[in-house]
Amino acid sequence: MKRVRRRQEENGWAKLFLAIIRAAYLGDKFQHNNSTYNLKPTLVNPYDFSRRIINPSNDYYKLLASLDSHFKDLARTEVYRRNTGWIAQGLKGYHGQRIRRIKHDKEIYLIPVLSNNSSVGIDTSSIGQKTSVIAFCFIPDAEAAYTYLERHLLLPKTHNHAEFKWIKLNRDYKAKILENFNLLLPLCCNALLIIETDAIVSPVGKFENTFKNLIEGCFSGYEREVNKRTALKRTMFQLANNVPIHCDKDFPHLPSDKAVKLFVQTLAKQNGWYERYTPLYAPLASHESKPIQIADIIAGTIRTKIQQNEALDPLIPLPFDKRKIASCPGKSAKAFYWIA
Repeated sequence: MKRVRRRQEENGWAKLFLAIIRAAYLGDKFQHNNSTYNLKPTLVNPYDFSRRIINPSNDYYKLLASLDSHFKDLARTEVYRRNTGWIAQGLKGYHGQRIRRIKHDKEIYLIPVLSNNSSVGIDTSSIGQKTSVIAFCFIPDAEAAYTYLERHLLLPKTHNHAEFKWIKLNRDYKAKILENFNLLLPLCCNALLIIETDAIVSPVGKFENTFKNLIEGCFSGYEREVNKRTALKRTMFQLANNVPIHCDKDFPHLPSDKAVKLFVQTLAKQNGWYERYTPLYAPLASHESKPIQIADIIAGTIRTKIQQNEALDPLIPLPFDKRKIASCPGKSAKAFYWIA
């Protein structure tokens, strides 16, 4: 009987653990033991629950300091238990409460899952009048990513349609995003493909072919890395296939739904044949689409880094097959990727 009661108590603590992570991330009010805590948007480190807090500086730390000593003792063990601990339960979905675990530098953060559906956001950002940065953002949880932009970074929205637009942000907000980019990326995406090119401005020939060749050029032509190329392409295909894809209307003479189809179709081509694929185009304008707005911020950030000659870490250069745009004389392309 004592064992059953103890188990029930531990289950209740697991729920409390996950509930605090969610409330802290959202910056919600949280009630515990007849007290109300006004939490500010906070990224939770799993070790916060076991730290000794003598002089709590805000309501988040006051809440942690108020937790039962038995809870804290158990937390010291649970955060290390890989398969059955509280974090493991949250990763699987414990009583409907799910979390993601991301890494930034040497720190680990626990992020609540706010939307269960993955998505892809496609957007571009221009460098001068000739070059464009195309961002293909594979987004595991658009609601959580949007919440970080809205509540943690406090980014302002445009007045006309109330959306996030990189080009409309002032210097201070852009600097804040640049400063937090290495955290923003794993928080928003589980993969990213970037193409920097001048081939889509005043395109030569049929733009549909240019768009397809830009994607193919990221995954062909460097035979010494066949296994790496094939694995990367397959991973991105799995993340994009049968997943809602939001694409801003940035491509000349190419409807967004066609761009989405070409993107998934090109990723589906493996060793000369096509895997069965299902492109899902989300017919939303940018102000209606959170994935497009997230992609806009990421594309704008990377474009600015390129303009300022900053390192693109943690992005990895991806050798581009120049033969794929040989039909576009004088045009060039570079590619980069990142996988969580």
